[in-house]
Amino acid sequence: MTILAACGGALLAAGIVLLVSELTRRAPAPGTPPGPRTLRSLLPGTSARRWLLALAALLAVLAITRWPVAAIAAAAGVIFLPRLTSSRDQRRRTATLEALEQWARRLADMLTASRALEDALEASARSAPAAIAGPVGALARRLSARTGTETALRAFAAEIDDPAGDRIAAALIIATSRRGGGAHAVLSALAEMLGRDVAARREIEAERAQHRTTVRWITIFVCAFTVFAVLNRAYSAPFGTVAGQVVLAAVAGMYAAGLAWLHRLGSIPAAGRFLDPPAVAGQPAGIPAAQQVTGRRR
Repeated sequence: MTILAACGGALLAAGIVLLVSELTRRAPAPGTPPGPRTLRSLLPGTSARRWLLALAALLAVLAITRWPVAAIAAAAGVIFLPRLTSSRDQRRRTATLEALEQWARRLADMLTASRALEDALEASARSAPAAIAGPVGALARRLSARTGTETALRAFAAEIDDPAGDRIAAALIIATSRRGGGAHAVLSALAEMLGRDVAARREIEAERAQHRTTVRWITIFVCAFTVFAVLNRAYSAPFGTVAGQVVLAAVAGMYAAGLAWLHRLGSIPAAGRFLDPPAVAGQPAGIPAAQQVTGRRR
């Protein structure tokens, strides 16, 4: 029992250290492709209501079972399970790409009408798709306030936070340095590429929906089994010991790893951005983005 208690304490301490290390990890440098989804990537955007529900679940399970591992697992489930079983992020990103495609086509048509690039960008805010209406409106306001075109476009790309937005912003920055030359052809080509990307993503999303269905069914099974274990005291009595808590922690960890793996299989990883925002750009504002990208590749 002494050895098991020591092992349990060591596992608990290691878990706390790993949690603190994950939460305090520094963000990667701009342009670094993202790795697998981590604990830190799942925490942003968690509402205060979700944290309160997690705290309530922790206290309720602890009061009913007197098992600290079960209480921690319940709180973690309240926080992470909605994200693991939801495809909201993927749908939002697909909607953003589709909106960028429509906006790029409209902007290319405006440039065909012999309008200056800055005027076309400001006018495009009046008919921007809903998914990117905020960033496009902010871009138009910056240009109206006489902010530099490159600075405004970099800020626009940072708000979109997607490589597709970087490509469009970089093309417009280069067109600005060349006084609009070739912007229509480049925007039309980018819009066509985005259209193919959106169509492919919708097909992939339909195929990967089965992974999220599997995650939901496993979640339902685990919750039902947990309720059964709590109600059946004779079955769950061994988990009340120190050794039982260690075993319960191992089982909960394996379930969590399996659910995270299934979620990763059902998610489309995002590519890394390449255009730095104005605040951290390593080049002077007058250098076009194409020179930054070329220099970085070298």
